Parts: sequence; C-alpha cells; structure tokens
Amino acid sequence: MDEQESRKPSAWRSRVAAAAAAATLLVGGGAGAAAWASQSASTEAHSRTASNAASVQRLADIEDIRQLKARYFRSIDSKQWSKLATLFTAHPTIDVGAKYSSGKELAEKTAALLGDAPSAHQGFLPEIQVHGNRASAIWAMEDYVSFPAGSTYKNGFHGYGEYHDTYKRINGHWYIDSTVLSRFRVDTVPNWTPSSAPKK
Repeated sequence: MDEQESRKPSAWRSRVAAAAAAATLLVGGGAGAAAWASQSASTEAHSRTASNAASVQRLADIEDIRQLKARYFRSIDSKQWSKLATLFTAHPTIDVGAKYSSGKELAEKTAALLGDAPSAHQGFLPEIQVHGNRASAIWAMEDYVSFPAGSTYKNGFHGYGEYHDTYKRINGHWYIDSTVLSRFRVDTVPNWTPSSAPKK
C-alpha cells in the first residue's frame, strides 16, 4: 500500500471528527437559543400578567370610588347624617358653596339647614384618575334642594355644575379627601312646607 492510500483512513477520520464537532456546536447553539427563547417568553408572560393585574386593580379602584360618591349623594338625600360624616378623611377640604373643615361639620350643618325638607342629588359621567393610593375625579352634577318654609333661605334651588374631588386610600378603603363644587346654573324653586310634600 503506498503512502497516499495509507493516508485515506486518517483523512476520513478527521472529516468525521470535524463534522461531529460542528454538529455538537450546532446542537449546543440550538439549546442555547431555545433556552433564551423560553426565558424571553417567560419574561413577556410575566409582564403581561403584571399589566393585567394592574388594569384589574385600577378598574376595581374606579368602581370603589363610584360607590363612595354614590354613598355621598344617598346619605344626604336619605338624611343619613352619621354615615355622611364617615365618608371623608380626617382633615378634608370641603367647599360646596359653604366651606367645612370635616365630614362631621358638613353633616351637622347640612342636617340643620335641610331639616325634613326633601332634596335630590345626582352625579354622573365621572372622569376618574387613579394614582396609587390617591385618585381624582370630575363629576357632572345636578341637584334640587328646598329648605323648610320660614328658614333664612327664601327659596330653594335647582342647580347644575360639577364636582372636583380628590380621594385617598387608607387601610384599603377610599375616602373623600377634598370636594369642590362649581355651579354653572342655578334656578330658584319654592321652599318646602309639610302640606306641599307628596302624599305616601
């Protein structure tokens, strides 16, 4: 066997070894790529989950604030004054035509003004923004307020305007931290007397 023939097996083995090495590199590279893709997908899924959770929490907060404002209106019109007082933070800003330093003061003075006279308050089309444990909102509003006949107010009123509110979450519950009422229009209405009240 000449020298050229003797080299053939050696050359063949070299080519096989090179091919095996290349295959190993390819397999290793593929595994690395697969691992990277898996990690990337996991990160993306985690990000989506966190985003979805934040969206759900925001919607829950908005609904809680809607319910809070609804309790505010209902407490006034149903004359649940003690409940009205509990809807505010300890040191709120309250400016609804008159200024009050607390929910308790608002409740007590509104009760004294209205007595048994009926009232109707509505808030709608809220624009609510939530920022962590604080929130703000603008509410369109309409109210109908009559005072007892013989009070210091000669007439009641039918008003239209908007509330600018801020809210604070304390121990997992939302409270009104400030409420400022701006009226766009006010029409006078007769004051209330028991004889003019609707019969039940």
